Amino acid sequence: RPPTPTYTMSAFQFDVPETILDAMIDVRADTSETNFMVATWDTPTSLKLEGTGSGGLAEMKSMLPSNDVAYGLLREKFNWESVGDVSADTIKFIFVYWFPDSGVPLMRKMKVGTFEGQIRKLFEQYHADIMAGNDGEFTEDIVKTLLENITGKADHTTEAREAPKAAKFERKFIGGMDGKTQDIAFVDEGALREAISSVRDNEQPDVDFVVADFDMSSKKPALKLKEVGGGGLDALKAVLAGDQFNYGFVRITETIDQTEAVKFCFIKSQPEATSFKAKGKLGLLGGAVSNVFHPYHGDVFIDEVGDLKMDEVVLATKKR
Repeated sequence: RPPTPTYTMSAFQFDVPETILDAMIDVRADTSETNFMVATWDTPTSLKLEGTGSGGLAEMKSMLPSNDVAYGLLREKFNWESVGDVSADTIKFIFVYWFPDSGVPLMRKMKVGTFEGQIRKLFEQYHADIMAGNDGEFTEDIVKTLLENITGKADHTTEAREAPKAAKFERKFIGGMDGKTQDIAFVDEGALREAISSVRDNEQPDVDFVVADFDMSSKKPALKLKEVGGGGLDALKAVLAGDQFNYGFVRITETIDQTEAVKFCFIKSQPEATSFKAKGKLGLLGGAVSNVFHPYHGDVFIDEVGDLKMDEVVLATKKR
């Protein structure tokens, strides 16, 4: 289980009341029956605690506003069995980013979108996240599938690597999302997906990372391939820009009991130096971009390129 984090309020550009911090600690506590909390915006620069409860996902959904953005932490306890392995009372924490499809003015979405990176830091650490825009994108079945993926009960990474080439350009979304709820434009979708596929391909060991960014020259930002190559995390890091959003995908090899395990990590770089306008536009597309790179074993968020460390990448991939 992730350790209970400590919070430094000076790290955030908005006010976080003690009630929110206490609620998150309560959700993480083994001795507490509280298994979720929800926070919303009180003012443009101040959060408030919307509520807590012990009724799980169903009760949590009842507290999500229909006309504003909200954030939640959900604790899930479950049992699962596989051949020769039984796990009881497995605990996982899920960060919920509630972003209603309708009812929230565009300018409001753009404004709160600039805080996404800091909000995620506030809710760290968690095992997985869900970005939902309506009730159908946040259900028991979706959470169940997510938990199966992060525990290894359902491993789609190998399946994706061995999938027929004809299917690799099909856009697939997880968490109930589809093209209507999170549409995304590409400069050359085929080239980007081919690059991601090559990183997954065991037959191409010299290719182990890919970086993408957005072409902002047109009215609608378009995701494009920036770089694909070898050299691991250091080479990927050298490609990241210090003043614009970049998205990386890297293959690492971990030795466990003299056996090599291949892991994939998605990296979202959102530098503080990025323009306010770009943050507003691209903040709305975070979930759609991550789906382009799915599946992966873990993800890392950074707001300064220098913060990207191999230790954090390895730790992130061990969560799943």
